[in-house]
Amino acid sequence: MKRVLVVGAGFGGISAAAFLARDGYDVTVLEKNSWVGGRAREFSREGFRFDMGPSWYWMPQEHDRWFREMGRSREEFYEIHRVDPSYRVYFDSPLGEEGEYYLDLPADPQGARDVFERLEPGSGGRLSRYLEDCAAKYRLAMDSFVFRNYYSIADFLHPRVIPHLPRLNLFQSYGSRVRRQVRHGALQKILEFPVVFLGSRAGKTPAVYTLMNHVDFSLGTWYPQGGFSAVARAMQQVCEDLGVRFRLGHEVTELSLEGRRVRAASVRTQAGETYQEEFDLVVANADYHHVEQQLLPPEYRSVSPGRWDRLSLAPAVVNYYLAFDRPLEEFQHHTFFFDAPWEEHFHAVYEKPRWIKKPLFYLHLPSRTDKTCAPPGKEALFLLIPVAAGLEDTPEQRRIYLEHALDRMEEKTGRPLRKHLMFQESMSLKEFSADYHAFKGNAFGLGQTLFQTAWFRLKNRSKKVSNLYYAGQYTLPGTGTTMSMISGEVTAARVQAGR
Repeated sequence: MKRVLVVGAGFGGISAAAFLARDGYDVTVLEKNSWVGGRAREFSREGFRFDMGPSWYWMPQEHDRWFREMGRSREEFYEIHRVDPSYRVYFDSPLGEEGEYYLDLPADPQGARDVFERLEPGSGGRLSRYLEDCAAKYRLAMDSFVFRNYYSIADFLHPRVIPHLPRLNLFQSYGSRVRRQVRHGALQKILEFPVVFLGSRAGKTPAVYTLMNHVDFSLGTWYPQGGFSAVARAMQQVCEDLGVRFRLGHEVTELSLEGRRVRAASVRTQAGETYQEEFDLVVANADYHHVEQQLLPPEYRSVSPGRWDRLSLAPAVVNYYLAFDRPLEEFQHHTFFFDAPWEEHFHAVYEKPRWIKKPLFYLHLPSRTDKTCAPPGKEALFLLIPVAAGLEDTPEQRRIYLEHALDRMEEKTGRPLRKHLMFQESMSLKEFSADYHAFKGNAFGLGQTLFQTAWFRLKNRSKKVSNLYYAGQYTLPGTGTTMSMISGEVTAARVQAGR
């Protein structure tokens, strides 16, 4: 029985471990931190519980399918609830006759069409036709691209795929596709915001990714009871039932090679002990850059320093975890503040990295759906601001951004927040670098531009080390918890194929 080391217990690593154990491999997962799930960790204090990372449970059928692949059902472990409305969005000027600065997007597709039609007559019908096209792209992507390994460019240009390439709109941008459908600025932003999850901007993202609007409007936004850490723990339990061993607080510090093969891993525990253990192959779910630059000798690194500098990273984030002593009824479970210059923010994230005075931001209020997240009559709020990877992260900048966000929240809602704030915590680039070894402190891995998609993405097998594979948000198929989970499956299939 081949001994497999999985480095890192993020969604990609846990998923790969499960598929490999199911298929007869002897699997050990070594995780530097004291929890499973990677960025899907939680923070608890004084009866409040916060998801510290992922907060959007999209594509629930793929999570359900993962459990079925293991001979289990998701319902054994946790419940999911449809979030309705899907989200609230605040803008910089009033919308419609009632003078409200926000709109709620209903979970019901017809309700969403009605919202579009109210703001821009004729757009409701165009939205329906547009979403049909998004659904077709989604089906094509899931059937022909997402679950595939790309051993050569020929796999991307397979005869079965080529006839469908025109429909994918690979050479049209997401932004231009959206602007063909709606003219109202608020509606354009609603259709474009999923690119944040793709680690890119609408003008640089291929229009094929408008399939995310199908995920949003049609498949819906859900919430896993207990938060994303409950999802990760459920996947861990499935793995352990299959015989996978998890060692938390065990950090891999070096991969030792014989020829072009990993022979052993050097490990340091949180208690300061060190040991070395031999394995037949390795699946690295730790940060791709960290594995290449810190765990491997220079001559065995597949990605050059120059290429790392040219790659388009997903954003970093500034996260705040805020506890309030009153219900925040002015916000929905998911709430966006798009009341700031849209293009300026994305230019500062992707083109000319800098801190700007008025950023866009997002709120997650899990206690609106899950009453175990806050004591009765109180509210847990997670505030996220996307920023450029690699910026200097200082306490003063965090203070400035929080004060600025609270100002706008109070201004738009007309309700006080500061005097109801019980406590706050934050994390940003420094913690992402320290806790996850994240390259330049990024939050979502590798951006999904045209030339970082499918065959062009970082490979899930090392070019120079024959028994080293990768899983997670830098490699196939993409970013986010669901894609990372699928990444583990795709990588396990490549291990099985031996290619």
